[in-house]
Amino acid sequence: MVRSDYHVHLERGPWTLEWLGRFAAQARAAGLTEIGFSEHPHRFRECRKMYPPRDAVEGWVDQQCTESLESYIRLIEDARRAGLPVKIGLEWDYLPGYEAEVERLLGAYPWDFAIGSVHWLPPDDRNGVWWGFDNLSRADEWERRDVLAAYRRYFLLIAQAAETRLFDFIGHPDVIKVCGYRPAGDLTELYEAAAEAMARAGVCAEINTAGWRKPVGEVYPAPGLLRACRRAGVPTLINSDAHVPEDVGRDFARAAAIAREAGYAEVTTFAGRARAMTPLA
Repeated sequence: MVRSDYHVHLERGPWTLEWLGRFAAQARAAGLTEIGFSEHPHRFRECRKMYPPRDAVEGWVDQQCTESLESYIRLIEDARRAGLPVKIGLEWDYLPGYEAEVERLLGAYPWDFAIGSVHWLPPDDRNGVWWGFDNLSRADEWERRDVLAAYRRYFLLIAQAAETRLFDFIGHPDVIKVCGYRPAGDLTELYEAAAEAMARAGVCAEINTAGWRKPVGEVYPAPGLLRACRRAGVPTLINSDAHVPEDVGRDFARAAAIAREAGYAEVTTFAGRARAMTPLA
């Protein structure tokens, strides 16, 4: 049985095999058989063109864009030579209008999986700046927003991301709730539309345990969205979204129980962008 965690970030430590090895050691301690690293593209100079111009993101991406993809790939290759069971991917930001650059980058490197996530909403009439809604340091922006309108725009982008068929699974499918702001009323219509789009595109929906560590205090996706995915026939997998070694595999038993309650008996694994199924542990 394969037990994996494919949503792991190295960004809070040095770009070294020793730092990566701490994540792999925690994976072993958590009973995992493989670990997949999924850095954010905004770290890499080669990925700058998949983001809006500097003024539209307030220079934020340019400040982060300091590494090279080649160094990332070499680090994973070094880990494999050291005998570590590691996979390589990126957590791609989906921004409408920039799909061609993502497609080019996906074809240029030997990825095992591709996560498609929505972290940005396009500019509205108030200004010309994209909104990074999950930036906890800017949570006060929610006080100036129509929460339901933001949710509607977010889930439309989730459907569009799936329909590109660029990605293997959708990351934290309702991360729009991360700061704890929720609209009044029933979200079933939005959930079902997103689930149906994922089903049509043949992509998976990630169960991401990081939500339990965020202000919202709830796993991604919410049980209602996960049930909608199950009804639509969307496969799933469980990941931690770890940014420090201690979080690798965290709360996986809790997440597995939620997956079972939704009707899942299997989770997906990936290698070379090919998907396989394994029993839910």
